[in-house]
Parts: sequence; structure tokens; C-alpha cells
Amino acid sequence: MSAPVETTAAMTTPGETAAAATAEPAVPEPQRSVPLADVKQREPLGARRLAREAVSPNVVISVLGGLIAALLAGMIGLLVWQFGSLASSIEHLGARIDEQGARIDARIDEQGAQLRAEIDSQGTQLRAEIGALRAEMQAGFRSVNETLLDHTDRLARLEAATVIPHE
Repeated sequence: MSAPVETTAAMTTPGETAAAATAEPAVPEPQRSVPLADVKQREPLGARRLAREAVSPNVVISVLGGLIAALLAGMIGLLVWQFGSLASSIEHLGARIDEQGARIDARIDEQGAQLRAEIDSQGTQLRAEIGALRAEMQAGFRSVNETLLDHTDRLARLEAATVIPHE
């Protein structure tokens, strides 16, 4: 509580009153609920705004970092899925190759059997033809042999009939 102005004037000396009249009126200090030391540590309003703006890029960067991490995780997941899909495709193609190989082997065996049968039949035909040719040749040789024997016999008789004296 402060004392009334009249009592204050009565308590002061005339020199103090003159100095007070020429000096600027004193502005009463506002009542503070926060101690003065805490007020000096607070930042001014412009600094707070700058601090908020400085935090904004950090938030944006962290959000973008999270999005990038999620995208990378998704890409890695897709990559792993594609590797699995690729492995199953390779297994499927391997099975098809094995199936085609079995078909080719079966066809080769079938054609081989047909070729063997054809070769056997041609071999049999060739043997028969060779046998027939051999029989013909032997008959021809017999005929030639009989003719030669007949001619030899005639020559021998002619020689015997014509005796040529030896001189």
C-alpha cells in the first residue's frame, strides 16, 4: 500500500521535491507473476516464430524420411516378391524343359524303333535279293561250267579222231 500524496510531500525536503518535479514522472512497474530472471531467458516473439519455422523443415524432413523409408520397404518387398516369382517361373520352365526332353526321348525311341524295323526289313530284303543273285550266279556258273566241260570233251574227241603224226 502506498501513502497519500499529501503525506509524501510533507515527509520530503524541498530539494527532493524540486528534483522530483523536474524529473519525469515515474512509471509504476507492472505486477509480474514470473520472476525477472525467467523473463530474461524467454525469447522475443520474432525469435519464437523463427524457431517454429526452423522446426518446420525438420518436421518436413522427418515426414519425407518416413515416406522414403516406407517406399524403400515397399520396393524391397516387391523385389523379394519378384525373386520368388522368378524362382517359380524358372522351376516351371525347368519342368517344361524336362517334359519336352521326355517327349523328344520318347519320339527318338519310337522313331529309332521304326528305323530299326525298317532297317531290319530292308536287310531282310537285301539278303533275299543277294540270295537270289547268288543262286542266279551259281546257275550261270553251272551253265558256263557245263558248256566248258562240253567244249573240252568235244575238243578231246576231236583230238583223238585226228591223230597227227609226230615227226
